[in-house]
Amino acid sequence: MGQALREIHQVYDEKLDGMRGELETFYNLKIQEFRTGATRQNMESVHAKEESKRLRTQLTEFRDKLTDLDARNAALLRELEAIRREKEERERELESENNEFKTEVAKLRAEMEAILRELQAIMDSKLGLELEIAAYRKLLEGEENRDGLRQIVDTIATGQQQRSQAAMSYSYQSSSMSSSSAAAAAGGSAGGSVAYGAGGGFGAGGAYGSGADSSMRVNQVTKGEMSAKTTYQRSAKGPVSIAECSADGKFITLENTGRKEEPLGNWSLTRNVDGKDVANYKFNDSFVIRPGDKIKLWAKGQKPYSASHLDVETDQSLGVGANVITKLVNPSGEDRATHVQKTTYA
Repeated sequence: MGQALREIHQVYDEKLDGMRGELETFYNLKIQEFRTGATRQNMESVHAKEESKRLRTQLTEFRDKLTDLDARNAALLRELEAIRREKEERERELESENNEFKTEVAKLRAEMEAILRELQAIMDSKLGLELEIAAYRKLLEGEENRDGLRQIVDTIATGQQQRSQAAMSYSYQSSSMSSSSAAAAAGGSAGGSVAYGAGGGFGAGGAYGSGADSSMRVNQVTKGEMSAKTTYQRSAKGPVSIAECSADGKFITLENTGRKEEPLGNWSLTRNVDGKDVANYKFNDSFVIRPGDKIKLWAKGQKPYSASHLDVETDQSLGVGANVITKLVNPSGEDRATHVQKTTYA
């Protein structure tokens, strides 16, 4: 009996020892796993702390940079506002200067137009005086057999030439005016007059009228009971016109009143004096008259040394007479500008 109990007790002890060994092995394995996991977690925790520290450092740097950028942005905004105010101030100044310049240009344009009108009146007077001289010469040619008449007419002609030269010296006074008055002056009308007389028992008077386009002028010369009346009429179908024809047949003036160059290549300038064709001048292929230019065509041998470089000397005589028709003709044979001078004696 006792032997059986000892055997049973020994069996239980062996089983208990086996179970204890298994439990110790299991627990040791689990403890090893826990230690390994704890080590890994510690390493991850350390890495996470380092990453967190690095991110905090970057965040601090970014915040510092943001503060600097905010300050710089505020400075740039202030500078932009200052530049905007300066720009507005400059624009106001430029607008004010522009208005002043426009006012000054309007005044100068009005003064220039007034001077041009006065100059045109003086040129008309000069032309009238030249025609009077031509009329006296014709009277002289018809009365050469009368004693003393040549001396009297020469004296009158000399006096008229001196007065013509004196009429070319003139003064112009301008007064301050507003832009509206300047525009009114530019759009209005003006006239000029010249008074003169001749000694030696004879009287000479000139009268002429000029419209807005200066298309017709009338000059009348009276000597005793004989009078000479000269009428000028001009017309143009374009910007190029015959501005002036010298009464003594020395030159013809062409003017371009347009805003662009006008080619006159192969155009012709014809002149009919008392029913006879005395001149037919043809321009070369490259002849061009620029806007605002006046070009004089001088008769053969009449161009002075002081003439403009734009002037042209023809190889023909332009002729002198009582009835003179000057035409500017294009290559198609169409009359583009006409200047008519008619003189009648009574």
